[in-house]
Amino acid sequence: MSDIEKNKAIARRYMRAVEEGDLETIEALQHPDCHWWILGHGDMTRTDFIASVKGGLLSAERRTANVVGITAEGDRVAVEVSGEMVFPDRVYRNKYHNLLIIRDGQIVSGKEYMDTRAVAEAFSLGA
Repeated sequence: MSDIEKNKAIARRYMRAVEEGDLETIEALQHPDCHWWILGHGDMTRTDFIASVKGGLLSAERRTANVVGITAEGDRVAVEVSGEMVFPDRVYRNKYHNLLIIRDGQIVSGKEYMDTRAVAEAFSLGA
């Protein structure tokens, strides 16, 4: 398997872990010095990102993260995802584009883009 195919497999495994709420795998796939940039939030350390995952994503009763498309070149993997999270009081749906940099089998950085209007509507931000 080529490095590009290995990186795509890691990205798919990461998205599956998100869907399953598998925090152990989410953490294991990130390099200790991993950093994130999330649209609407800006830069985040790995620690802050994991705390955000615990507080938001894992509080959903059910999650789906359907990979719509995946493209890779070198250590860069672009993943298009259609997602849904079901909470006790709402359903949040969005489409995402994640750009992951993967080296030596771990995510070293990630950028996440999504429809910020869908976030605001689902979570009543700024209301």
